[in-house]
Amino acid sequence: MKILEIALLLTLVSGFSQAKMFQSVAPEKAELLQVGKSKLYCPNCGMNLVKFYKTSHAMKQPDGSTHQYCSIHCLAEANDEITGDTRVVDVNSLKFITAYYAHYVVGSKIKGTMTMNSKYAFKTEAEANAFAKENGGKVMSFAEAVQLAADDIYADNKMVEKKRAMAATKGQKMYESICKQEALPAFHSIADAKTHLADSGICGSLKDKQYQAISIYLTRKNGSNTAMAQIKVPKDAKCPVCGMFVSKYPKWAAQVNIDAYTHYFDGVKDMMKFYFFPDAYHRDATQSMITDLLVTDYYTLETLKARDAWFALGSNVHGPMGNELIPFKTKKDAETFKNEHAAKKILSFDDITVSIVKALD
Repeated sequence: MKILEIALLLTLVSGFSQAKMFQSVAPEKAELLQVGKSKLYCPNCGMNLVKFYKTSHAMKQPDGSTHQYCSIHCLAEANDEITGDTRVVDVNSLKFITAYYAHYVVGSKIKGTMTMNSKYAFKTEAEANAFAKENGGKVMSFAEAVQLAADDIYADNKMVEKKRAMAATKGQKMYESICKQEALPAFHSIADAKTHLADSGICGSLKDKQYQAISIYLTRKNGSNTAMAQIKVPKDAKCPVCGMFVSKYPKWAAQVNIDAYTHYFDGVKDMMKFYFFPDAYHRDATQSMITDLLVTDYYTLETLKARDAWFALGSNVHGPMGNELIPFKTKKDAETFKNEHAAKKILSFDDITVSIVKALD
């Protein structure tokens, strides 16, 4: 590619527009509560935490570490249970405060992060009311705001996916044009990919949004240069086993196609209950009528054929229904997860028995 064409491509995905985003702060004003090489990036979506600082949330994980998210959207999407020590950045002071005591302005004219329905937090109700008076929106509690964020996940992810698809296309062009073509490690998240690109220097020195686009492409890359598909759950789909709305838990989604019907599940455990006893949930059904069993890769959210996947059993990571069989595309990824999250066993699909599934309850 000619130098002029490369320069134009970089311009198309350059960082910010000329107008500074409301969410952004100077690096010295941002507080990063998570540690490690990827501490600058949201572990859920890879966004830069300084650029999206005013919507940042932080929550302690079961292993004792703290994850810092760019938005309440990513907080709700990445965690099935929100703990009382969750913190949020106060828009005015730029300090972290306890989220449960914060006052949120939802739906103002100020653009949000990862959502079409913006959500900003304030230490006092008076400050929230003043912001709402100037910018519109409704003042509500954290419990109300995080529930709304969870309810919005399905619609917001459709919007986000459109943007990521375009970014991945641009990212592929940049990667193939300006990056050194060398063997890459497996990336479990966009944040992992961005950290590798920045540390290795294989693409030179780029702006954050350029790293983001290339990283989205690299995390989606799967043999060919096609994007990894994710199970698309209808908003009103309920798990036939437990009755929960599956779209609220996209990273745990599983799917069974049986006869002319599609059933969605909020985890592999419930999917396997259906698999072993289909007639209990689908009239006169038998296993032989099942045409597809699909699960969601824990790291990439890629759709996997359940019979080809590997499953971690007995870890310290819980799904919407508690103890889970956690799926991975490769045995290596499952072993990595096992070492990091104290899983007891790695199972193939054929290793899963009725007694194992029952023991998870």
